[in-house]
Amino acid sequence: MKNKNIDIYKIAELAGVSKSTVSRVINDKAGVKASTREKVAQVIKDLNYKPNSSAKGLASKKTHTIGLVISDITDPFFAMFVKGAEKKAMEANYNMMLANSHWVVEEELKCIQMFEEGRVDGILMISGGSEEKLDNYLDNLASNNLDIVVVDRKIKNENIPKLNSDNFDAGYRATKYLIDLGHTKIAHIKGEDIASSHASRDRVAGYEKALSEAGIKEKIIYPGFFARKKAYQVTKKLITEHSEVTAIFYSSDMMAIGGLKALKNMGLRVPEDISIIGIDGIEMAALMDPPITTLSQPAFEMGYQGMEKLINKLENEINNSHSEDLIFQMELIERASTKKLN
Repeated sequence: MKNKNIDIYKIAELAGVSKSTVSRVINDKAGVKASTREKVAQVIKDLNYKPNSSAKGLASKKTHTIGLVISDITDPFFAMFVKGAEKKAMEANYNMMLANSHWVVEEELKCIQMFEEGRVDGILMISGGSEEKLDNYLDNLASNNLDIVVVDRKIKNENIPKLNSDNFDAGYRATKYLIDLGHTKIAHIKGEDIASSHASRDRVAGYEKALSEAGIKEKIIYPGFFARKKAYQVTKKLITEHSEVTAIFYSSDMMAIGGLKALKNMGLRVPEDISIIGIDGIEMAALMDPPITTLSQPAFEMGYQGMEKLINKLENEINNSHSEDLIFQMELIERASTKKLN
């Protein structure tokens, strides 16, 4: 049975070594002679000591815990991102704490401050608000040696590695795909510009470029706030005000799912009367009737690589000030929610 009275300090005393040496042995770090490592390991074995994450970090001031900030755990895209991040954290023997910002900038700031005060080793965050106050706060954290990696967020600080999907390209390709099917009355239901960081705005810009290249002057853009219920309401408003629309590009699959329900409730057939396309590639979109055409993001891989990049920073395996940013391309998955106009 584990002796609860034994800690890293007692092991150091019995082995005749420093606390930092015990920490290095526990964390399997280099810089300890083989004979010393064996002595410490024997003491640990004799005492049946089972180190927890706090004990591992006493001498090194590391907790082996990473804070993960996401926008909405109920969204399948973020859930898959979390699974990827969690897998890498487990492989590297790190703990992970999760916080939801609920697409609210102030809440995201609270999440980050909570992790900072809770002494996590680093923070991985996806999306979130793009207000200057929050960007400045992240800059200050990075300057004070708290490692941060951001996903789907543009920030100029070279000490903060970034992983981004090519959201401009996705918006452009989704819109051009509809144009190539013969649609000219194309609406876009976007996310929310502040709470979605740059992702929503880049997708809007891609939509606008595709229309411009095709000589289509009318832009029909409504906010859906990356929410299924909101997209349901907005889709009804959109169709009421623009009955001429023959195709809708939604900035997320969850919004497309809400929109699909709204269209059906209004007596419209998809894709016979109107085509729809989303972004994310979540499994739920493939299960709809009809299955929804989408541009798929590699959510699991984004989470895994984001966590991997952060752990590499923590382990000093990359040059923090010149770490390479990653760009993910999205894959077009054609399904039955879109059709060519006659």
